[in-house]
Amino acid sequence: MAIKLSSEQQKILAAGVLILGALGYVYTAFFWLPMSAKIKASDDQAAKVEGKIAEAQRQAGRLQKLRQELAQLNDQAREVEERLPKSKDVPDILLVLGKLAARHRIELRSFAPAAVTKKKYFDELNYTLSIRGGYHDVGWFFADVALAQRIFNIKDVVFTGGAAGELTVNFTLISYQYKG
Repeated sequence: MAIKLSSEQQKILAAGVLILGALGYVYTAFFWLPMSAKIKASDDQAAKVEGKIAEAQRQAGRLQKLRQELAQLNDQAREVEERLPKSKDVPDILLVLGKLAARHRIELRSFAPAAVTKKKYFDELNYTLSIRGGYHDVGWFFADVALAQRIFNIKDVVFTGGAAGELTVNFTLISYQYKG
C-alpha cells in the first residue's frame, strides 16, 4: 500500500515536520535541559545539606559524651590539684597537721620551712618538724599523714625518748607543688 502525496501535501508535511522539530528543539534547549540542570543542582545541594545534617547529628550525639568526659576530667584535675597543688599553701599544711596532731594527742613543737628541691614536673617543699607524744600516737600520726588527701612524705626521722613514755620526734616533712 503506497501512499501518494501531492506536492502541496508534501510541502505541508515537510513544514509540519520542521515546525515539530523546531518546537522539540526549543522545548529541549530552553525548558528541559535548564530544568534538568536546576533539578540536579537542587538534588546535589539537598544531598550536601543532608550530609551536613547527618554530621551535625553525629557530633551532637558525641557532644553529650564529650561534656561528660570534660566533667570527669575536671573532677580528676580537682582531685589531683588537692593532692598536688600548684601553690605552697603553708597555712593549709599547718591546718592538716594541726588536725592530725590533735586527733592523736600529738604536740607540734616546731614547724620551719627548709630547702626546696626542684624536680622536672614538681617542687619538693621541705619542712622540719618536731613533735611530742606517745609511741603509738606518733605511729598513728605518721600513718594519717601518709593517708592525707595531699601527698606528703616523711624522712630523716629521729626519735628521742622522754619522761613517762613520751617521745620527741624530729623529722622532715616533704610536700609537693606541681609546676604546671
